[in-house]
Amino acid sequence: MFSNPEGRAASLKALYNLSGLDDNATILVDSAVLPALTGILFINQDTLSELKELAASTMANIVSNPGHWELASADKEGNSMQSESFIYTLLGVLSLAFLPCQISILQILYGIASSPQASESVACHIKSGEGIKIILPFLEHPEVENRIQAFRLTRLLSERYGQDIAHELRPCHKLSLFKDKLLDEQSADSERADAACIFANLFLSEDEVKTLLEVNFVRWIASTLINQRQTSNGRISRPASSMLEGLLGLLLEITKNLNPQTLSTLKEHSLVTIFHHHLNYPSNPRVKQLATLGLKNLSGYARSVAAMESEPQPPHGLCSHLTFMCGRSSLQTSKCPIHNIPCEEDSQLCLLKNNCIMPLVDLLNDKDTSVQIAAVEALSTLVIDTFSSSNFKRAVDELEQLGVIEAVITLFTEVRPGELQERTVWIIERILRVENHRHSLNQALVWAYSNITRFGE
Repeated sequence: MFSNPEGRAASLKALYNLSGLDDNATILVDSAVLPALTGILFINQDTLSELKELAASTMANIVSNPGHWELASADKEGNSMQSESFIYTLLGVLSLAFLPCQISILQILYGIASSPQASESVACHIKSGEGIKIILPFLEHPEVENRIQAFRLTRLLSERYGQDIAHELRPCHKLSLFKDKLLDEQSADSERADAACIFANLFLSEDEVKTLLEVNFVRWIASTLINQRQTSNGRISRPASSMLEGLLGLLLEITKNLNPQTLSTLKEHSLVTIFHHHLNYPSNPRVKQLATLGLKNLSGYARSVAAMESEPQPPHGLCSHLTFMCGRSSLQTSKCPIHNIPCEEDSQLCLLKNNCIMPLVDLLNDKDTSVQIAAVEALSTLVIDTFSSSNFKRAVDELEQLGVIEAVITLFTEVRPGELQERTVWIIERILRVENHRHSLNQALVWAYSNITRFGE
């Protein structure tokens, strides 16, 4: 097909047009066109740039969806598309290729790296082949399409190698690149959405979080999330969904290192409300997981605040933390059954007062295991028995009335052994410390629980 130089261009154009359809892509792979395309793209130095671009674009189309190509030979030596050799070859020519070919090579790398079967090994090959260092400069490329493809690929890599990306950008003071991109309304929506996700996946130090996620930027994030929710009308584009995921991830970073100073940020922007509103986001499990983990962190910090505030203090000492945690406190206000201190309706850390417990219980039945695990983790913060046995009993009684205990037990008996079941065991073990709840557990649960604890299943 490609042996005749005069007909090579026409043949490649025909292949390119055919490769745009999934069914045709499978046929092309079965016809062993990949080694021929690899030869044109990488080996034949005298090939015209136009033909190289057609070969690269055709290959990008073929790998745009999972398929036969995952196990097919990519070259005459029999190396697969996901092999270290082939990935290194792509990385080697990326910076040297002319503009249109660069775009297609970035697309090829993204297609291979996003394949469920190849993603882990390909990401590893990209990292070991200095791919992160090679790809990151394309984030600031003057051509829009190059940047779009680079941001898309970097986002995928950041899910596994966020720490390496941060390490690469830190010496050249480029960590703010993603924040600047987010705030640049002239950039493409897809660029900004991917920048948000990459930013959230970076491993930042506590000082870097304070510097980059400063008050004005957090205010912008909160305002953007609120506006998006008000204008979406239940419909949201893929870039908007990715942007939502990234922004929630950034807010989650703030909740990882809470202190009395950052509590003012929680109150000003009502982060607990933002997380609550996204618990039942329909089309993106990652959004639900991030919102749930945000509530987990807030509730976990509530425990430490409550433990401190429950200690005997002069009346004036009640104002410091409770003003942020539970609104304006009052000695006459009834104590929260979870925290054993007064929690008012405008609490920023109490899941009970913010009506977050039942939505978390609903997430125990989510189809995504990562969401279920996050929900169990969040609910676990409610049964940490740091107070007296009588106070803990009151908390467990409240959770029983809300149906939390029954839901956790049901989940425990239905799921397979693994992390999710282990998380439920942690809650059940603490419930068993309360005398009257030991007798409420049915025999099947006691039998299953005893087996797990006995054999370590």
